[in-house]
Amino acid sequence: VIPRVAGGEITPQEMILMGTVALKYNLWTKITGAQRIGLFGANVWQLPEIWEDLVRGRSSFHNDTEKVSVNIQTEGMESGQAYGKALRAVKSCVGTSWCRFGQQD
Repeated sequence: VIPRVAGGEITPQEMILMGTVALKYNLWTKITGAQRIGLFGANVWQLPEIWEDLVRGRSSFHNDTEKVSVNIQTEGMESGQAYGKALRAVKSCVGTSWCRFGQQD
C-alpha cells in the first residue's frame, strides 16, 4: 500500500494518518527505493478497508497496552502510481538487507 505523495511533500496530518492506518492493521512501514512511504504486510481482504481509511482521510486506533490513542481526520490521500507519463523520483539502493540486487549497505 503506497499512497501518492506528490513531489515528496507530505503534511504532518498525512503522516499521522499513515501511521494510524499502519497501527490499526498491524502493518510495517518503510521508505521505498523510489523514496515513497510504503505500508507492508496487509492481507488481500484488508486492502479495501485500508484504502478507504486513506482515501477518506479518517482513521482511529486505540491500544491501552502501548498507551496509544489516535483519532485523525484529514482531506485524504490517493493511490500512488506505479508507472505513467509523470515526473519520477530518483531511485536509491535500499541495500543488501532489503534487496537481493542491493549494491551496498
